[in-house]
Amino acid sequence: MDKDESLAKFEQYLWRRFPERRTPVDYLSDIRQFRAVCQKPWRAVTMHDIDAFVDQQRASGLKSATVNRRVAALKTFFDFLAEESDDLSWPNPVHFKRHAGKRPRCLPRDIRDEDIEQVWSVIASARDRAWFALMVRGGLCVGEVVDMKLGDVISKPEGEQVARLRVCGKGRKERVIWLTADAYAVLEDWLARRPENETGNVFLNERGQPLSANGIEWLLHRYGR
Repeated sequence: MDKDESLAKFEQYLWRRFPERRTPVDYLSDIRQFRAVCQKPWRAVTMHDIDAFVDQQRASGLKSATVNRRVAALKTFFDFLAEESDDLSWPNPVHFKRHAGKRPRCLPRDIRDEDIEQVWSVIASARDRAWFALMVRGGLCVGEVVDMKLGDVISKPEGEQVARLRVCGKGRKERVIWLTADAYAVLEDWLARRPENETGNVFLNERGQPLSANGIEWLLHRYGR
């Protein structure tokens, strides 16, 4: 296979393996990054070419998590090429112990209550107050917010019983979170105002389409500024 054909087949493979995740988009971008700096035929790529790519990526200031993901993408890609060629003796030039640096296991940086209150004070939109409350009070990440469906509200708060929501997180793993009555009230206010729409997503943009992760990050940056 030439380089374009191999990438096209790899893309099909990724969408079969990760049908509802960003992995195919990210991995293909990572492989193209490597191809831009290493023009060799795939079969001629060596461990030292991977060394040079990793060194170049780190020198450009990329975070360890991004470099490690690109190493993982390359390893998956060369495993795929070996399988497609029916030559499983084709050595994979990627070696995790050599190329993927260990990431420190650090807790996420906390945000002061005063800073949260300042951001909250400038959010007037019922929609944005709802996703902000879910992230701050429910611990949802941005991907869980944008994937949230109307049917994921399992139960409303009753008496001392808190509300329960079903969320789908990283790796398409479902979990149930508890939401206090005051935080649920913010979500309920948005649901009462949410326009009727064929899509089942809780959060919509101005065009009636599901709100994207990039959209939330842009909004949060604007509110923070």
